[in-house]
Amino acid sequence: MKRFIAVFLIILHSFVISHSALGIEREYVLGPYDMLEVEIINHPELKTKQTVTPDGQASLPLLGVVSVEGKTLKGLHDFLTTNYAAYIEKPQLTINLTPKPIYVIQYDLRKDTWEVKKATSIDEAKALTGIEPTLAIEHGNVYKVSMGKKADWLEDNWYKVITATAVMAGIYSTLK
Repeated sequence: MKRFIAVFLIILHSFVISHSALGIEREYVLGPYDMLEVEIINHPELKTKQTVTPDGQASLPLLGVVSVEGKTLKGLHDFLTTNYAAYIEKPQLTINLTPKPIYVIQYDLRKDTWEVKKATSIDEAKALTGIEPTLAIEHGNVYKVSMGKKADWLEDNWYKVITATAVMAGIYSTLK
């Protein structure tokens, strides 16, 4: 029985790890450069739009500077509801999040050029990178991908070589 429970726990643990690696059922965690818009219902004077600072803090009306880094949206909602309750009776608030962008740097081998693209969603970043859906892409990260293939002079100009050869053969046969 102990072995069965141990095997069951190992299988359950590997299942949880594999799903978290895929990004399934994982909440967004706030970090630097996320844009938060906090609004307290029936209190328009307290509406604010803040960017999370590099040290993970945001300045909110009545509360001052609070640490938001590492919190989920639900965790932040609960935190703010509890803290605003000291000033407002039964505060109801909404939090809108604009996550930090994902940058995709594409290197075109054929043209030998670099292009930086800003993706606003994980799906858009996956489309730009061509990364398999099983790999995790996270907001705020930079991904470098190479696209195309190195230019091959003969492959790009094969028709010119054949045309030049035919012209040379025509000139040679005309002169003989």
